[in-house]
Amino acid sequence: MGFLDRLLGGGDDDDPARQADIARVAAGGIPLAAEQRIRELAGGDTAFTSALSISDFALTHREGVRPVCQVMGSSVYKVGWQNYPWGSGWSGAGQLTELRPLTDAWNHARALALGRLQEEARLAGCHAVVDVSFGNNRHAFLSDEIEIIVSGTAVHLPERGDTGAPVLTDLSLPDFILLRRGGYRPVGVVASTSVFYIVPGRQTRQATTGWQRYQPNQELADFTQGVYAAREQALGRASAQAHDLGAGGLIGVSIDHGIEIREVDNGGKREDLIVTFHILGTAIAPSGEHQPLDPQFVLRQGAR
Repeated sequence: MGFLDRLLGGGDDDDPARQADIARVAAGGIPLAAEQRIRELAGGDTAFTSALSISDFALTHREGVRPVCQVMGSSVYKVGWQNYPWGSGWSGAGQLTELRPLTDAWNHARALALGRLQEEARLAGCHAVVDVSFGNNRHAFLSDEIEIIVSGTAVHLPERGDTGAPVLTDLSLPDFILLRRGGYRPVGVVASTSVFYIVPGRQTRQATTGWQRYQPNQELADFTQGVYAAREQALGRASAQAHDLGAGGLIGVSIDHGIEIREVDNGGKREDLIVTFHILGTAIAPSGEHQPLDPQFVLRQGAR
């Protein structure tokens, strides 16, 4: 039996093991084979795995942080039916609408993937997952489906004896340790998406279609407003998540955005815009006293 068959619990759709795995995934969990692998790694019966560099791994010994295993969470999500605005744009003002089915699909799929990542770390008995990275895809051959994969390195912390919910952070291990020494602690990964649909108004449409597209430079105010709206909506959701986690701020925030042109012929051709913003960061809160750093002077000699 191949690896994928083992992971999914068998080959036939009617196989009881496969059906059990499907039920576990539908409930937000992970397949049984993945759980068994994580438990083996947690027991120390096999060599640990990590994405740490050599210098990062050396730092774990100095700080007493023990890497246990790489963990992953994923979700393949079908987007529900989406109704696009059909305004003509000739009447004057344009239309600016958030595509809630697509927005909610991104956010829910990511939450499921992060939940499975955290579950793997919990099964491994770890306290935190560092260097969490995201992979987002919309398949060209499956235009109504999205895929999210998150991964990171699960670690034990020296001062924590409990094995409660592991804390997730997209910080690298050195940044994670430096943050802790600075008297702060990560309280979770914050991530949000917003997708907006922009129907241009008369002025923008005239500037982007026909011979008038060759006029002098001008700002397309409708599209500019749409980009701002999508960004502010995503940032607002990220800030709300941080507040719910009891955080005092966000660090390491990354902003990824994409713009898709959609040609529409509704009583005259026009070019609409779909703007997508993804926000990712680590929420932090004060943890205690600042630990002074111990810098060392190193003088290199000889050729570089």
